[in-house]
Amino acid sequence: MALSAMRPRVSLKRLSILIGAIYLLVSFYWAYVLLSQKSSDTSEARSDKRAQDSRILSPVNLGTTQQRHHEPAKESNISKTHDVLLAKNTYSDAKEEHAVEIWSRAGVGQYTWEHILGATLETRQQADSQYTLSYGYKKEGHIAFTFRTGHDVLPSTVPRDVENLLLVLNARAPDKVDFARAWLDNLDAFTRLRNVGLMLIGSEQCQNSWVLQYMKSHGGPLRFLLVVYDTLLVDGREILQWPLGVATYRGFPVVNITKLNPSASRRYRCNFMATVYPNSSRETLLQVIKKNNLADYCYVKTRESWTATEQEETRLEYEGILAQSDLTLSPVGMNTECYRIYEAASYGSVPVVEDITTPGECASEPLRLLKQYNAPFIYIKDWQQLPQVLLEESKKSPREISQRREELLRWYGQFRIKLKQVFLDTIQKSFFPT
Repeated sequence: MALSAMRPRVSLKRLSILIGAIYLLVSFYWAYVLLSQKSSDTSEARSDKRAQDSRILSPVNLGTTQQRHHEPAKESNISKTHDVLLAKNTYSDAKEEHAVEIWSRAGVGQYTWEHILGATLETRQQADSQYTLSYGYKKEGHIAFTFRTGHDVLPSTVPRDVENLLLVLNARAPDKVDFARAWLDNLDAFTRLRNVGLMLIGSEQCQNSWVLQYMKSHGGPLRFLLVVYDTLLVDGREILQWPLGVATYRGFPVVNITKLNPSASRRYRCNFMATVYPNSSRETLLQVIKKNNLADYCYVKTRESWTATEQEETRLEYEGILAQSDLTLSPVGMNTECYRIYEAASYGSVPVVEDITTPGECASEPLRLLKQYNAPFIYIKDWQQLPQVLLEESKKSPREISQRREELLRWYGQFRIKLKQVFLDTIQKSFFPT
């Protein structure tokens, strides 16, 4: 058989079909590739967008984005906050710069400084002077107080650049009034003085009208007056009443009540220690004591003449008797208010006060300030009532007596705290009103 006869015959028709099939396969293949590429691009685009959205919506990046967007505003807020704080600090610093000088020539000044403000004093010997000068410094809130007291506190010796001043003077007697007026008349010499107030031991007869010409309301320099005794000049605004306090000029101390034992029984039911003047209420009291044999359980020690100074021995004896007495008898002197009232309260010895008005121009209701603060004292109108008072005392149990003592000590502490606030408020409102 010939070789050509054995080869398969491929017709034209079959060849055309084969070529068409290959073309379709290739077309489908490229169509598939193109579609896959487009799908991949779309997916990547969506993925990128989701990632971008995710970054934008992330809490961390949200803060970053917002911070970036609001950064100028935030810097502005910080700046404003800083300015506010700076303003506050500047205001605080400005308030802290309020310096007030207290120049005292009366014992009530030292009582206010040590017993009411709770400040201390340092005593120095003055060069070329036989007298000592006592200094103190205390800061209360935004006010810095400097206290000076002593015989050499004079217009010629005190700082000339004072701006805010509280003077403490004594005007009990005519010669004291002259000295006080001389001080007030010299205030013009202090050219930088802007604010001045006065604390005054007034007349025991409450004759203090001379001071009105120096009040601001009368064209004078004084923005306020704190005055001792029940004067009718007190108006509760420009003129306020102030307590006499203890006899600091005799060295009466600030009593540490933590060293007292209020619950312990005391040796004496009462005490009476005073200078007895002829035809006085004190003489009547002494007669009542003798007539009723009250010295059997009351400590009695009197003298006929008054002395301005006190020896250390007699002062300690006096304080010891106060600390050992349930009651302290307090007859009137030139005025109903006296040092003994506050000294007895310091030791928890209840004052028995003769509640009468003394001659002069004082208010008809004596001890106005103490009654206003509800002092837990015993008030009597006549010393003939004393035996009955002591009889009632004998019926009290030790527990009742100790509870009353605790109440008195607590009251006296609160009394001074409240007066401190009155003092600071008066300085603030009068000198540095807001």
